[in-house]
Amino acid sequence: MKTIFALVPDLMFATRIEDAAKRLGYPIKLIDAPDEIERAMPALVIVALDAPDWESVVASAKRAGARVLAFGSHKNVAVMVAAKNAGCDQVVARSMLAAELPNLLTKWFVEM
Repeated sequence: MKTIFALVPDLMFATRIEDAAKRLGYPIKLIDAPDEIERAMPALVIVALDAPDWESVVASAKRAGARVLAFGSHKNVAVMVAAKNAGCDQVVARSMLAAELPNLLTKWFVEM
């Protein structure tokens, strides 16, 4: 079964992502370590760019064949560029993720 994994240190925002996925009927699991990714082989990994070791999470997700949706502060352009260079399929500002969450989940979990 396809699953979404999310590595989001901010518990309030993580819950918001989890609730949106569940409302859409998508299975989701909040994680805190990259080692869970390769064992479970999720379809989509959402990663906060302020998470410790986000680079390892992206690398694990790509090895597992998952798509990666990353988000971070719009002010931290260097990190957002680094995330795209690390292999993230899409990198968005946190505000865009919040505003477009159902559409982004559908785009990367269902349509691709």
